[in-house]
Amino acid sequence: MSVSTLRSASPMEHARAGLTYDRTVPRQLVHRASVTEVFLTDAAAVAGDRFLVGAQWPRHHALYHPDQSGRCDFMLLAETVRQAGIYLLHRFYDVPLGHHFVFRSLDLHIDDHAALRVGGTPLGAVLDVCVTPAGSPGSGRFDARIDITIEVDGQPCAHSTVAVVVVDARRYEVLRNRGRDLTSGITATTTAAATPSRAPVIAGRQDANVLLRTAADDDSSTWLLHVDLQHPGYFEHPSDHVPGMMLLEAFRQAGHLTAASNCVLTALEARFRSFGELFQPIVIRSATGSDGLLRLTAVQGERTLAEADALFVRD
Repeated sequence: MSVSTLRSASPMEHARAGLTYDRTVPRQLVHRASVTEVFLTDAAAVAGDRFLVGAQWPRHHALYHPDQSGRCDFMLLAETVRQAGIYLLHRFYDVPLGHHFVFRSLDLHIDDHAALRVGGTPLGAVLDVCVTPAGSPGSGRFDARIDITIEVDGQPCAHSTVAVVVVDARRYEVLRNRGRDLTSGITATTTAAATPSRAPVIAGRQDANVLLRTAADDDSSTWLLHVDLQHPGYFEHPSDHVPGMMLLEAFRQAGHLTAASNCVLTALEARFRSFGELFQPIVIRSATGSDGLLRLTAVQGERTLAEADALFVRD
């Protein structure tokens, strides 16, 4: 775009033309320890609470890799959305580093699977983001709703909505310990580790990336979540609870085991209800609703940690 064209361009066009893809954003601003886990490259303010975010997706990644038809991993888009929300709130809303991001919900719908086909080079994307803030970023609590349209080659291919609560360390402690049971950790860890059977390869996942283990009662719609604190993806930095992205991937794997063969996940609407303790068993359940959606839940004892509606369609 020429200088004269840039001068006459709209704020949206100017922001889009200025996005760069030659390096990642600082890893601490997306709460990652490893640069290889950062997928955002740049961001620009358009007007008010609207922003554009640049992202680049690797052709293959240890955790996120193309599906059987060569399209971008659904969970790679979900992780990119998660990173975009964190980055924008830090950079443009002055949320201090050290504050905790508690995600309440994450919805993601793929509208055009063909646009996500992986080619001979990494795939570039633009996220068109609208933030609806509530509260003051400098206070102890700040809420935000984040609506995102994901574009590839200038065309929308997916949309997402995220709800997040940002709290300081003191308020996080209160939230984290609410209803927390720390009395059964050792027993629970031993029980989970003693469950040897695992699900077969799921949606291309195998070995450490298969998160489900067959439940003791061999129920075909119930599994135990395998939480490996040494997993380089889900625990690439220490966490005091089971990561939300791990629960989403467990839901996807449970969906693939429930849905018909040759199906692909095209929509997921997830709600996070409670923190998952690291050393207590988590049960993943799947059921098919009358509307054709899969109802997925993660339960720990009497508490529901997360639940989701998922749409799988034949590939």
